[in-house]
Amino acid sequence: MEIVEKDLVVVGGGIAGLTAAIRAAEAGCSSIVLEQGAEEAYPCNARIATGVLNLAHADPMSGEKALRKAIDDDTEAYADPALADLIARTAGPAMQWLRASGAKMIRAMVQGSPVWMIAPPRLPSTGHQWQGYGPDQMMHALEGRLRKHGSAIQRGMRARRLCMENGRCVGVEAERGNVTIRFNARNVLLADGGFQGNADLVRRFISPRPECLTQRSAGTGRGDALLMAEEAGARLTDADAFYGHLLCQDSLTNALLWPYPTMDTLVGGCIMVDRSGRRFADEGLGGITLSNVLARLADPLSATAIFDQAIWESSGRVERVAPNPHLVSAGGTLYSQPDLASLARALDMPEGNLRQTVDAYNAAILTGSGDTLMPPRTAGRAFGVSRASSDRVTLLPVKTGPFYAVRLCAGISFTMGGIAIDTCARVLARGGEPIPGLLAAGACTGGIEGGPVAGYIGGLMKSTCLAFVAGETASRRN
Repeated sequence: MEIVEKDLVVVGGGIAGLTAAIRAAEAGCSSIVLEQGAEEAYPCNARIATGVLNLAHADPMSGEKALRKAIDDDTEAYADPALADLIARTAGPAMQWLRASGAKMIRAMVQGSPVWMIAPPRLPSTGHQWQGYGPDQMMHALEGRLRKHGSAIQRGMRARRLCMENGRCVGVEAERGNVTIRFNARNVLLADGGFQGNADLVRRFISPRPECLTQRSAGTGRGDALLMAEEAGARLTDADAFYGHLLCQDSLTNALLWPYPTMDTLVGGCIMVDRSGRRFADEGLGGITLSNVLARLADPLSATAIFDQAIWESSGRVERVAPNPHLVSAGGTLYSQPDLASLARALDMPEGNLRQTVDAYNAAILTGSGDTLMPPRTAGRAFGVSRASSDRVTLLPVKTGPFYAVRLCAGISFTMGGIAIDTCARVLARGGEPIPGLLAAGACTGGIEGGPVAGYIGGLMKSTCLAFVAGETASRRN
C-alpha cells in the first residue's frame, strides 16, 4: 500500500475543505485535499450555490452582537451557545479572508433587501446552471491559492476509513479506483458536506421515503465523514433536519424544476392540504421548516398547494425565480379549474372536505383569527427574511376562480446535523472529550442548525467560519 505523509489531510474539496487547507498551509503546514470528484470543476454544493453570503439572514459584517442575536432568532435558540458565539465572532474576519483569497463580492438586491453575493451572480432562471458563475469562479480561485502554498487537491479520491491508534486519529485510507492509499497525518479534517446523497442515511435520520425527496444539491454528499467518524467513536448531534425548499413534484423527474422555482412564498400565501383535502401544517412556518415537515410524513408526496388567481398574481410572483410564470414555462404541472368542485375532482380529492377546508380558512383570514384554526395559521415570514422579522406575507382568502393547485415535494439541499465538534473544530467522542488528531467543519457537523424548526443560518458562511477555525487548529502542534 502506498503511504503519503502530510501535516493535514482534508476529506472533501468544498468551501470548508479548501478554506481549512489553505489556512493551515498559510501557517506552514503541508496539507492535501482528498476529493471524490474526478472532474476539473467537480460538483459540490459550494460550487453550485446561488452565492448569497449571509449569516442567519444578517450581514456577516454587522458585528458579533447582531450576528449572535440573529443566530438565536433563526434557530429559536437551538444553536449550541459556544458554537454560535464562535461563528458570530469569526464571520467578519472570515469574510475578509474569503475576499482576499479571490472571492469577488458585490452587494445585490434579493427580494428587496441588500445582501452580499459572490459575483458574477447567477441569472434568475430555472434549472441547474452554475458553470462560470460566482461560486464556481470562487472555487477555482481557492484552489489556485492552495497550489500557491504548495498544496493540492487529489481528485477521484474517496476516503474510506480513519486510521486510529490508541484513541488518536493518525491518518485516513482512501481509494482511487482499485488502488488504496494511506495518508498519515498529524490531523485529519472531515469536510465532505453532509449525507443528503445517501438514501440509507436519509432514511435513518430524516425521511421514511428518501426517494420522494428531490435532490436539490450536487448529489455528492454521501455521508462518508459521518460514517467514518461514528465508527471511530465520535458523538453525533441531532441529524433529523435539513436545509431545503418546497418544490413542485415534477422536479423529481424534470431537472428544469430544481433548484428553482421554489414554492416557499406561494405556499406561505395559500392553503396546503393532504390527499383528503384537509390542512395538516401551519403554512406560515416557512419553506425550510415545511420541507422538513413533508419529508417526515409517511407519504412525503401527499401535499398540495391550493390558491386562486389573486394569490397566483401576488405570492406567486414574489421570489427571484417565481413560480408564476416559471413553473409552467419549465414544464411543471399547474392544475386550473373554474370552481373548487372541479379542482377537487382533478386532484382526486374529496370535494366536501376541500370546500370545508377553504371555507374555514377564508373565515379565519377575513376575521384575523387564523390562530383558531387547527392547525393554526400564522401570517408567516416573507421570503428570505429572518424568522424573527415582522415582515409578513399578506394573506388573502381563496375565493375567486379560476382556482389552482400545485402538487408539492421537499427539495433537500444539505443535512443540518452530524458530527459533534467543539469551538476548535475538534471532533468530540461519545464521552464528550476531543478525539486527538480529528477535526471536522462544514455541513458534516452538527449542533448549530436544525432543531424543531429546522433553523438555518447559511451554508456558505457557516462552513467558511468553521473551516477558518479548523485551519488554525490544524496549524498548531498538538
